[in-house]
Amino acid sequence: MTILKSTALVLFATLTLVACGKAGLAPGAVVNKTSGVGIHGFDPVAYHTRQKATQGLARHQTEYQEVVYRFASEQNLATFTQNPDRYLPAYGGYCAYAMSNGDIVDINPRNWAVIDGQLYLNANIFAQGLFSIGTEKKIEKADGHWGTLTLRATSGQE
Repeated sequence: MTILKSTALVLFATLTLVACGKAGLAPGAVVNKTSGVGIHGFDPVAYHTRQKATQGLARHQTEYQEVVYRFASEQNLATFTQNPDRYLPAYGGYCAYAMSNGDIVDINPRNWAVIDGQLYLNANIFAQGLFSIGTEKKIEKADGHWGTLTLRATSGQE
């Protein structure tokens, strides 16, 4: 039984490291934007309306707070334009699970959840699974870390 517990603990620790990805992103950018594009070009509205990660198109894009967002349709672009803050991902589009641990990690836009109207993105399937366990507590912890990290980022501290 002790070997089983030890094996489970090692497996959990390994999965936690894999989940976070440890990409080592510095908190210098408040919004995760690859080449100036938020959510790696995925449509932030589609997560809410289609319940699906949907690639946006360059012909349906807008800039909001110095970040380009792309949309699958003109309708989604118009919806976003009417109320952009409603559709922006939590934690600037960084991994929600990693943020709950005080880390800043890039995301895979196919690993996501909308909870109480808020979009949460995660680094990979492992992070997504861990984020789904005790989600409320993880969001509470991530909110606290995000406030500290954004304060450091906007003041220029690393």
